[in-house]
Amino acid sequence: MKRTRVTPLASFVLISALPLTGFALAQEPSPSTAPPQEQTQPGQQNRDMQADLRTFAGKISKTGGKYVLEDPSTNTSFSLDDQKKAKKYEGKSVVITGRLDTSSNTIRVQKIESAA
Repeated sequence: MKRTRVTPLASFVLISALPLTGFALAQEPSPSTAPPQEQTQPGQQNRDMQADLRTFAGKISKTGGKYVLEDPSTNTSFSLDDQKKAKKYEGKSVVITGRLDTSSNTIRVQKIESAA
């Protein structure tokens, strides 16, 4: 059997390359540059959204070409984001379930029901 002689330089190159190759393969992928996102439980978002829900009572009227909810107990008018739903109740006392956008004094209507 014939033996092959490996020169010291070739040995050094082979030995030097092996750990780098192994290191490169064992490295974890680099972290994403995207900012970390908040982890929420599946039901947590629904609970948070429901926590913002409120009920508003009053009478729907048309002011300035738009339907509003007039609350006689606070003498306040609220704009309504769903004009289509509001139109059905014009002139009637209602209870509205929704979220109040305080910056625009607009109720984000989820549902409108006739008051009993």
